[in-house]
Amino acid sequence: MRATIIFFLSFCFSAFLWAQNPEMDFEKANTAYNEGDFSTAITLYEGILKQEKHAAALYFNLANAYYKQGAVAESIFYYEKAKQLAPKDAAILNNSQFAQNMTLDAIEILPTTQLQSIQNHILGLLNVSQWSYFVVILAWGIFLFFVLYQINTRSILKRLFFVLGSLSILLLLITYGFLQVKLSDMAKKSGILFNKEEQVWSEPNNRSELLFLLHEGTKVEILDELQGWTKIKLANGSEGWMLAEGIKSLQDPLRE
Repeated sequence: MRATIIFFLSFCFSAFLWAQNPEMDFEKANTAYNEGDFSTAITLYEGILKQEKHAAALYFNLANAYYKQGAVAESIFYYEKAKQLAPKDAAILNNSQFAQNMTLDAIEILPTTQLQSIQNHILGLLNVSQWSYFVVILAWGIFLFFVLYQINTRSILKRLFFVLGSLSILLLLITYGFLQVKLSDMAKKSGILFNKEEQVWSEPNNRSELLFLLHEGTKVEILDELQGWTKIKLANGSEGWMLAEGIKSLQDPLRE
């Protein structure tokens, strides 16, 4: 019995120490970063990621360390990962822009219409979970107004609940549409180019027409994949095929 208790306490203590390691490593990495030892900081930050610990601050600090070393692709990649978790963080957005300035490819973003700008602004007000909650709340609201409409005998109240129910249905359809757009955006795959230079072809082979060249750090949308080739799309609308090995997907888990 005593041996069992000792074993149990030892196991709990070991589990506690293991759970503390990421936090301890994070502090060590921050200390190394502040002392200018960016290589050590990067090793420690990436060690935490390999333990399946993910946080905007972790990606942000790792990106900063790579930026200090002049690693264009790595810094942009981890800034993008940080933005996925904290899309409105001012420090992340600011530093990400500094890293983008190190890239060679100046790609102009396609202009948006006023309607698209309004839509993007509305979509940015809530995340996917919040839009989902909004849809559920409206659905329950419609049900409630329907019940109140049925049980009331006064005509003025019936008209009121009918109007409120109709408006809720309209708002539900609009909200559901925004949710679908959000989900569609989340389903899009994107990646960062890690090779110094990449050739982009019209077809998934190097016997087709060479369209243009891209360089490390450029962000691309991943449209399709075929036998070691990836079809990409740039922010300016240009499309083409390039070797898949040159792209690191922002949706994939951490890999060597």
